Amino acid sequence: MSNLLQTGAEFEKKLKERAESTETMLNDEFRKLEESVNRELTSNESLIRNAINDHTAALKELLERYQKTTVSTMDTHWQTVLKMSVKRWLWLIIVSVLMFATTGSLLWYQGMKINENMNILREQKESLEKLNAKTWGVRYHEDSNGRFLVLPKGMKAETNWTKDNGKLNAVRLVQE
Repeated sequence: MSNLLQTGAEFEKKLKERAESTETMLNDEFRKLEESVNRELTSNESLIRNAINDHTAALKELLERYQKTTVSTMDTHWQTVLKMSVKRWLWLIIVSVLMFATTGSLLWYQGMKINENMNILREQKESLEKLNAKTWGVRYHEDSNGRFLVLPKGMKAETNWTKDNGKLNAVRLVQE
């Protein structure tokens, strides 16, 4: 049994040594990998920075050229641009005045028509009031049940009357 314990202890010792050597080897490899990645990143960073600087310089040059071209073009054509803008503003003002005048005319015309219609309505209301006074408030009504004369409130009809010596039937209105 002691032989078995001794073999187990030796096996455990070998496993520890192998684990330590594997750990040392992995640490060395990771360190090498880290250094390699850092070198590549530094190299790529320099390449990217140089590419950005080159691109920025090219854009600055293009922008300066464009600004010079724009300034020279504006200097040569400023009078034309000014005339065009004045013409547009003048056109806009003329159109606005015409629109305002047209709208004002339409509003005036509509006001006159409304006033005229109100006068007609007033005349019709007066005529209706006169007609109502002549008929003592009696109204005519027709529906699916027949034709009716509707008496105003407070009035009652007596139907045993005639006119023209009995030739025409008549209804006498009596106050209740």
